[in-house]
Amino acid sequence: MTPPRSTAVRRFVLVAITLPIALTLLSLIAQIAVVPTLPDPIATHWGLGGGPNGFGPVWVPLVLTGAVGLGLPLLLAASVLNGLRRGDRGATYRFLGAVALGESTLIAVLVTWTTLMQAGLADAADAPSATLPAIVAFVAAAGAGVLGWRLQPDEPYRPSTPVDLDRVALEPTERVVWLQSVRIAVSGMIVLGVSLLLIVACLVFTILTAPLPVVLMMAAVTLLMVAAVAMATAFHVRVDASGLSVTSVFGFPRIHIPLQDIDQVSAAHVSPMGEFGGWGLRWALGGGFGVVLRTGEGIRVRRRSGKVFTVTVDDAETGAAVLQALVARAARG
Repeated sequence: MTPPRSTAVRRFVLVAITLPIALTLLSLIAQIAVVPTLPDPIATHWGLGGGPNGFGPVWVPLVLTGAVGLGLPLLLAASVLNGLRRGDRGATYRFLGAVALGESTLIAVLVTWTTLMQAGLADAADAPSATLPAIVAFVAAAGAGVLGWRLQPDEPYRPSTPVDLDRVALEPTERVVWLQSVRIAVSGMIVLGVSLLLIVACLVFTILTAPLPVVLMMAAVTLLMVAAVAMATAFHVRVDASGLSVTSVFGFPRIHIPLQDIDQVSAAHVSPMGEFGGWGLRWALGGGFGVVLRTGEGIRVRRRSGKVFTVTVDDAETGAAVLQALVARAARG
């Protein structure tokens, strides 16, 4: 395992926590300094034509900068930092650190610029176009994201060694069923919650800046994501003579792998963030598909086609051993 205070941990803290805090504090200081010279109300929304068409109290930019520009990056960092500290690694940690810095930069540049350019105006309706600030903010955010990625070391995820399974002997007519349930870990729920907050923030931004058709499309995407997250928080796992079944508590989605389709069964330690890039229904390059709801033991199945499926669940060794015995019995006919 990598030492707790490794370079990866220190650099992630720098990129995802320290730099966003510094950027946000500078932005707030600059905004607070010009509050006495701002019109009230202040322009908070610009139309496609470039002119302002939405207004609000002067404290709106301050709240937006603190809550979105700093709050979301800190929530994101807090949800994955423990994984890094206990030795988990993978490109996802590096990517999330870069995203946190990029998101903080976007808000800092855009909100501060559109606030400062209204200083001295008697009427916020006379505020200049926000097109240039938006372009510069997105470019700066992309650059900050790249910088955040480069500042962090490249430490790939290293899969653990599969656990040796106990042999389970089954008589030809013996009936056996193994049942278990699994719910998403608190850390996973935090990450998914932060993701939903980011989507909602995008929806709010879209409402403020985009025409109605785009708003409706973004709202539909948001509702779809909320439903997808809800259906991926808890599953029932069943091993029986038909194979391996993993079913959401809502009844959908359901993954079923018949015995005759299984080539190999194992129990292994699973790292959702390091191996699959997150929690829930996940697909990982080289790692196959998985229902990964927490860090820890899981059942891993390799199909005859070569595809791999993983589900995290308590007592995975027993479940995998029972499944392996059922596969062996089915192969004997």
